[in-house]
Amino acid sequence: MTGTLSNGIISLILFGVSYSLIVPLLLCAIFKKRFKAHIKPFLVGLITYGALSFCVVNIINGLLLRFVDSTGFSVPMVFIYSLFTQIIGVLIGQAGKYYTLRVLKNDPNPDKYALRGDALEFGAGYAGLELFMTVGITMASYFSYAAILNNGQAQQFIDSMTGIDRQNVEAIFTSLLSSSFSDFLCVILQGLGMFIFQIGASLLVFRSVFGTKESDKVYLRLAIIFHVIMIVPGCIVSAGLITTPWFETIIMVIFGAAVLYYGFDKIKEYEKNRVDDMIKASKSKKKNKKGR
Repeated sequence: MTGTLSNGIISLILFGVSYSLIVPLLLCAIFKKRFKAHIKPFLVGLITYGALSFCVVNIINGLLLRFVDSTGFSVPMVFIYSLFTQIIGVLIGQAGKYYTLRVLKNDPNPDKYALRGDALEFGAGYAGLELFMTVGITMASYFSYAAILNNGQAQQFIDSMTGIDRQNVEAIFTSLLSSSFSDFLCVILQGLGMFIFQIGASLLVFRSVFGTKESDKVYLRLAIIFHVIMIVPGCIVSAGLITTPWFETIIMVIFGAAVLYYGFDKIKEYEKNRVDDMIKASKSKKKNKKGR
């Protein structure tokens, strides 16, 4: 097997690796300084994604693959199966956020992690690890295979393998050689779209957990509904109903930005209500002391 990748594609792949690491850490530092946030919510967000949305979801999907052979599915069935498996991940991910945020809420100091800075830190941690796992590691893998291709060692590398491993490696090399600059750009932008979406969705779940009003509970359901909407374009592309990856990419970036804007607006509203309640409570205590 012969062929090489252009310097532009190699640079884009390396950019994908670096930005998936730098952006979450940079946001963590910015939120800590700007909002006086704590690091713990960021770490809790990392753990939540790693333990639930990555490990548990992959285990469940692996079990499904043992019992369901989707190779003979029709296009509509591929879409339905893809949507079903993705919704499992949505439910586990958003419910996981809800219950781990409840752990933060149950801190001995109930107001310690109750403001928007910590909500943003949690979202950056959760979304950041997802970005690294889906874009960073993927791009790092692409880079290692691209280096083998560009050094002219692809066939030698393939010949050193047998069976299913050989088939998988051949498929990776073929995919790399047939992919354009825009294909790799789509992967990076889709990762960015999901990253900003997950921060916005995390803000909504945060309000559902820390909000004091019964109406605040609706935001968990909204986060789940928004996440289901977010995965539909990918399921459409996976099923082959629409072949261009830009369909999924554009919708993910635009919808992700809209959810982030909405979530940030709702978390500001929550924080304002909370501060107003704290001021009212303080004034009430002062009046009670004077009355005595």
